[in-house]
Amino acid sequence: MIRINLLKPLEPQALPLILEEPPGRGRKSMLILGGLVLVAVLAIAVLQFPSLFGGMVAHEGKTEQTKAPPVPRPTEQENPHPKRVTSQAVEETVRDIQDNPDQQNLETNYADLVPSEKIELQYYASNRILKDIKSVTPPDIGFANFIFSPPGDFYVHGLAADEQQLQQFQKGLSGLAGASIRPGLNVPAGTHGKAKEFSFFGTVKFPFDYIQTPPDHTIPKAKLPAELKQLKTVAANLGIRLNEPKLISSTSTGTLKKNVYAIKGDCSFQQMQDLITDLKEAKSNLGFIKFAMMARGDEKVNAEMDIAAYVGP
Repeated sequence: MIRINLLKPLEPQALPLILEEPPGRGRKSMLILGGLVLVAVLAIAVLQFPSLFGGMVAHEGKTEQTKAPPVPRPTEQENPHPKRVTSQAVEETVRDIQDNPDQQNLETNYADLVPSEKIELQYYASNRILKDIKSVTPPDIGFANFIFSPPGDFYVHGLAADEQQLQQFQKGLSGLAGASIRPGLNVPAGTHGKAKEFSFFGTVKFPFDYIQTPPDHTIPKAKLPAELKQLKTVAANLGIRLNEPKLISSTSTGTLKKNVYAIKGDCSFQQMQDLITDLKEAKSNLGFIKFAMMARGDEKVNAEMDIAAYVGP
């Protein structure tokens, strides 16, 4: 199993130094006069001090060869000042990814699912993306941020040891199920600039056909506190301490209320995967709208989750 080390959020790179040629000086007449004087001086030098003149030419040639070329300005993909990464990164960029007609069809199909089918897909997709990402990540790739929104949108930001590792990682991402990958940040990092700070926005398409007749995930209003308590208990059994769920929205969906709760806690990449698996095995009726993991500098991460509950009478 590949161990993924989540890194501290990376600092943006400094702006590259742009070398510019100095503007011309003097009037045209002065340039002509100066040129004539220079020709005369050189002629005298050639006639009287040929060896000295040869040494000057050699020195000037060497200086020209070692002069550092101007540093190119960063391209749009190599923006040295990336926006601060938040748990909203997927929502802020998914519109660009959804220009793909196939992705639009996927979103339409997902929107047509009933609540219980959506929850089944959320568990499947969340577990699958964590396994797949882990399987294609080289050992010298570190993550600073990872965000996933079912059914298939994700964002990853991190650091690669070198360009070869980065290309291998991008190739692995492109090989995921129905993947559409868009590179974002790609700038030199580290003392010698050999490492690469990177980001990718991606979409994967997991099959819907495995959903036959899902269990009823509707939660009676009287049992909602027990469902939320079960979430914290399952997390605690894995060593994850979650804060109290905070209701951030409540909307009507037919005869049901769709409640979305924001929950935070500290965990590892593996613990997040275990939490999703154990909740599914515990027959939890809560769904995952989104989860985000932001590195804090050790093996743990700051995790943020948006949990959905479809509440009935």
